[in-house]
Amino acid sequence: MKRKLSIVTPCYNEEANVQRHFERVQAAIAPLRERYEFEHVYTDNCSTDRTFELLKGLAAGHPEVKVLRFSRNIGANRAIMMGLLHAAGEAAVLIQADLQDPPELIPEFVRGWEEGCDVVYGEIQGREEGLLMRYLRRLYYRAVAALSDVPVPRNAGEFRLTSRRVLDAMREYGDDDPYLRGIVAHIGFPQRAIPYRRARRAGGRSNYGLVALAGYAVNGLLSTTVVPIRAVIVLGLLVAALGFAMTVLLFASKFLFPGVAPRGVTMIATLVTFFAGAQLCAVGIIGEYVRKIYVQSLRLPRGFVQDRINF
Repeated sequence: MKRKLSIVTPCYNEEANVQRHFERVQAAIAPLRERYEFEHVYTDNCSTDRTFELLKGLAAGHPEVKVLRFSRNIGANRAIMMGLLHAAGEAAVLIQADLQDPPELIPEFVRGWEEGCDVVYGEIQGREEGLLMRYLRRLYYRAVAALSDVPVPRNAGEFRLTSRRVLDAMREYGDDDPYLRGIVAHIGFPQRAIPYRRARRAGGRSNYGLVALAGYAVNGLLSTTVVPIRAVIVLGLLVAALGFAMTVLLFASKFLFPGVAPRGVTMIATLVTFFAGAQLCAVGIIGEYVRKIYVQSLRLPRGFVQDRINF
């Protein structure tokens, strides 16, 4: 009997790419069909365009295509995790529908898995995007790698193959908004990087604006490290020391140099603004961790499946 592999593709408003994506994936895995059988699991995150109708058409003509449609938009991270947990293969390849990640690398991923790696991921060597976004992404990846409690690959995206024992280990994580890169890094097991250059979207518009990307970045930091909340303690000590030093300086200058000592509201306004900003920053960081703890304590389901096709 042939071994079974899964392809998992999360979708949200990808009507411009679904058909081309499916065709390129089929062409990429064709040389592997002598040894493997495949299932292609698409998740539709309650799209508002024709994505679900197109997926139903693919499933009608191809029994190996399986489709999950959620009852509402549950967020990108939850949709990815739900898709992976529904994969039945001995390994699963996660690949987005926008064709920024080349399906042609799937055979290389499978080869790395056959050679004993539990995780084979795409290492992004470059992107076809603006200079500012490239700089911000590079800065973010470096921050996560430097601050994380476990080694997180610096330029790894979501494009990866994970073995069955990694998929089973993912079930042990109850994170409400799972950060896949951090979870995979925390699980461990042998991993390998395959370098590639990320292309532009094949069609349609990106669903990730600056606000969404910022939220994703914050979630990634909170999920992989406690350094920010410890930095709040250090910041508080530094601000307190600075405040004490400035107080001593002001009193000393009043008695030693009464003619040039600062007076009026300018110095007071500066000090109040500085300390207020530091306090708000500290409270905000602590609040993000408290929010995450609160949400985790509710133990809410990640989402509900409204439609299942070919399962």
